Amino acid sequence: MQSDDDGGSPPAVAPPSPPVTDHIAREKMSGLQIRAVVVAIGLVVLDGYDVSLTSFSAPYIEKGFGVSKAELGLVMSGALIGMLVGSIIVAPLADRIGRRRMGVISAVTIAVGMFIGPFATPDTGTWPLVVSRIVTGVGVGSLVAVVGVILAEYTGKRIYALVMAVFAAAINIGGLLGAMIVGPMLGAYGWQFGWWVGFVLSAIAAVATFAFLPESLAWLAEGRRPDSLQRLNALLAKMHRPALEALPESDSKGVRAKGSLRTVFTGRTGFYTLLMVVGYFAYMLSFYFMTNWAPSAVASANQNPALAPQLVIAFSIGGILGNVVFGYLGGKLSIRVLAPVFLVLATATLSLFGIAGPDMPTAWWTLFQASFFVCAGTAAFYAIVPTLYPTLARSTGFGVVIGLGRFGGIAAPIVGGAAFDAGLGMGEAFTIFALPMLVAGLSIVALHLGLRRSAGRAPELAGTSA
Repeated sequence: MQSDDDGGSPPAVAPPSPPVTDHIAREKMSGLQIRAVVVAIGLVVLDGYDVSLTSFSAPYIEKGFGVSKAELGLVMSGALIGMLVGSIIVAPLADRIGRRRMGVISAVTIAVGMFIGPFATPDTGTWPLVVSRIVTGVGVGSLVAVVGVILAEYTGKRIYALVMAVFAAAINIGGLLGAMIVGPMLGAYGWQFGWWVGFVLSAIAAVATFAFLPESLAWLAEGRRPDSLQRLNALLAKMHRPALEALPESDSKGVRAKGSLRTVFTGRTGFYTLLMVVGYFAYMLSFYFMTNWAPSAVASANQNPALAPQLVIAFSIGGILGNVVFGYLGGKLSIRVLAPVFLVLATATLSLFGIAGPDMPTAWWTLFQASFFVCAGTAAFYAIVPTLYPTLARSTGFGVVIGLGRFGGIAAPIVGGAAFDAGLGMGEAFTIFALPMLVAGLSIVALHLGLRRSAGRAPELAGTSA
């Protein structure tokens, strides 16, 4: 009998949902579910370190290679380019080969990317760093998509919003730990030290994923492999739940007929996908401009590279607190109503950071305040998007939205670097790049109204047919 560690899949929180996961979502979480949540969040902490690495190492790379801010922006965008590929092209494979297996592959890919980076020198130029960030990004993009749907499946409804908020905050936690522990060591050991730390942690994460991350219940129930029932019952036994005599009825016959990608882009679901892609693209444009250029702009203005890790700490702490508060409120209020409020406040506070200028400690506190509201947007999209798709299209839908949205993240460091090279000041730059968050908020409002309209239409149709 196979262990519970093969494959990986989606939620049970979103309708329609197979009975096996639907009742689990309403019950008290078992030890296995808690283990799945802890391992998944640990993987996202690693992703947070990987993504934020260039934020606090950028001043050292700029100094060591003598590159312009536009060239440095290309290095920063490398991970986002890879995350785009990982989310759209690689992550959907999890719907076929299993999400746990895809998680292992993703962690190994991150380790390979981290291994490449330290071989960049002033003689080679920054291209090995760009390649390193692209490969790392492929792993991060596919891992985030896989982990997101596993979390959504294994988490009970009562704490779903809070867990997804911690999931989003885990990225900030990874950045915070990196900036606090590794950042101060770069001056003595060089920027390469950050990459070696990432390589070791990613290798450990690959082993931990293989050993401890359980298979997705919904993927087993929907996969219809010869051993699916046996493996599903093994997991249910570990969760102290009765075995099944047969696999539950599938909710994804339409997905099988059309294919998961077509399902994501057709009908009303396709409209919701479009709304979320536009919203997440706009959000990523603002988010990655802040995370990449806020530390570097303050460090450059003060001609002190050591300030960059301090600024990463500011937006990491702000992001963690913002995500936790958002998750707590999301358990009491509608996430689709709460998110636009946070995004409007994010627009105002990020603009305030730029207007306040680079003087410390004002810059530290204004970035902390901006991050509190900005980073909650990640929790909002991560909580909302998986619930829009049926089981066998969930990794594909999540990957498509997060992946296409990352075009905004790819553009942000490059366009931002060009804007600073052209002489744009902090006040103008951060005000301009704060505005897309209003678009993100409006997209969630439109989604909320569309879902309410659909919910209201369903009873009418039921009454007509009766």
